[in-house]
Amino acid sequence: MGDEGQFCPNCGSPVHRAAHVPTPEADVPVPQPPRAGGTGAAAPEQPAQRGFGRRHPILTGCLGIIVLLIVLSIIGAALGGGGGETAGGGGSGDSAKKDEPLTADGQKEAKEPEKKEEQPKPEPETQPEQEDSKPNFSDGTYQVGTDIQPGTYRTREGSSGCYYERLSGFSGEFDDILANGNTVAPAIIAIKPTDAGFLSQDCGTWTKDLSAITESKTTFGEGAYIVGTDIEPGTYRNSGSSSCYYERLSEFTGDLNAIIANGNAEEPTVVTIGPADAGFQSNDCGTWTKLEF
Repeated sequence: MGDEGQFCPNCGSPVHRAAHVPTPEADVPVPQPPRAGGTGAAAPEQPAQRGFGRRHPILTGCLGIIVLLIVLSIIGAALGGGGGETAGGGGSGDSAKKDEPLTADGQKEAKEPEKKEEQPKPEPETQPEQEDSKPNFSDGTYQVGTDIQPGTYRTREGSSGCYYERLSGFSGEFDDILANGNTVAPAIIAIKPTDAGFLSQDCGTWTKDLSAITESKTTFGEGAYIVGTDIEPGTYRNSGSSSCYYERLSEFTGDLNAIIANGNAEEPTVVTIGPADAGFQSNDCGTWTKLEF
């Protein structure tokens, strides 16, 4: 029998079944059949409400999980932020500390204080060694570098019969003589580091005191003088002598190449001493006087 031919077994009224169509959002309500003994007019059907009155159980479960995840995320962020402040210090005095080693009873192991690097102590200043083992010496034969040191020496006053030699060796042969000199007046000699020795006879005391020995820098007698210290550069005239000899010097080694110019004169002569000259030396020339121009 079809659906249209079915009747209620109790009251004999025809029975109508409404089609049931499932939807994902809501079920369509089935209208109630007319009751027996009624007026025959059925109650007006309420229109089916379509919308969101009822939520699908799957959607409801997903929404609940999402909400739970959001809540857990908020809680985790709150806990993580607090821990970050503690680790970072947040500007407070309780800054994060590295894990410190613990002893067997759980106590923090005491750390030894760090030792500061010791600064090296400044070495005491040493006094410079004396330049000469003998800054002054008298007549004799000396080994350069052992007995006396190289340098420029002078006799501050004349001595009769003074003779001296710079030596390359001690054989006594003529070839050992590097330079030599005879004088009765003050003398100056420059001993080189390469010299082997120095010999002095009847010269008195040799000293490294090279201060001036003249009272006037424009008038002087025979001997060796330092230009700029003992005498001034300029043009000089001597008083005359029959055996006068003079030298303008670039140094006081006694070598021939140290002579800038020289001369012999039996009568008064004129010589110009240059400002670049190291010294001037004369024997038996009388008194030299600077000329005024």
